[in-house]
Amino acid sequence: MQRANGSDKISRRASELALIVGLNTLAAAGNKVFGCGLGRCEKSGGNREGMSQEKMKHWVILFARTGSEEKLRDMLKESLNTDEYLPFVPAKETPFRSKGVIYKVRKPLFPGYIFIQTGIEPDLIAGKLETALRSVEGKKHIYSILHYGNNKKDVVVRDEERLYWERLFDGDFCIQGSVGIIEGDVTRVTSGALMGLEGRIKRINRHKREAVVEMQIMGQSREVALMLEIVEKTTQRSR
Repeated sequence: MQRANGSDKISRRASELALIVGLNTLAAAGNKVFGCGLGRCEKSGGNREGMSQEKMKHWVILFARTGSEEKLRDMLKESLNTDEYLPFVPAKETPFRSKGVIYKVRKPLFPGYIFIQTGIEPDLIAGKLETALRSVEGKKHIYSILHYGNNKKDVVVRDEERLYWERLFDGDFCIQGSVGIIEGDVTRVTSGALMGLEGRIKRINRHKREAVVEMQIMGQSREVALMLEIVEKTTQRSR
């Protein structure tokens, strides 16, 4: 195997910087998109406008048809009392390559799930929400309200789960991409949602520009891939 010379290293570094420029350029333009393919992309609107976080302190999760999360969320917004319910779809930024340039696009964090914020008392939420959902257009694509164990009334997301997600989310319920470096066997995130949460990272795939993080959803552990761009790797940890 041939050892890379200085010019090769500079060339690789220039390529990495070009990719980062593509990411940052799109981010600076505020171009947030959902489910983007090679064709047309649709912008995602904000979710938290004009709402009181203290009032809507309880979170509930609906299990729904995968691929219909955004459409169903909009239907819920039209049908439910907005003074009692705020539906949203948690999202994550993920890398998307087009013509040699990598962009950030938004995709659902948990495909097939729709979250609802509410201020209703926990012991009343399940019954009231079930009744409210009966009048929602497209209700046949909403399969159930998630609950803990066998108690179908225990539907409110535990504080430790909610607070962890809130730590990661931006104001639009999206987990933004992160940037980091690897020093020896230590990963250090220098910017983005995962900064300070390196201990949560289970493994990294540099080729896919993602870190796998373990999350809890209604008491069940899930591995979720989040965007992490490693811009530098050294054999020794800096002092």
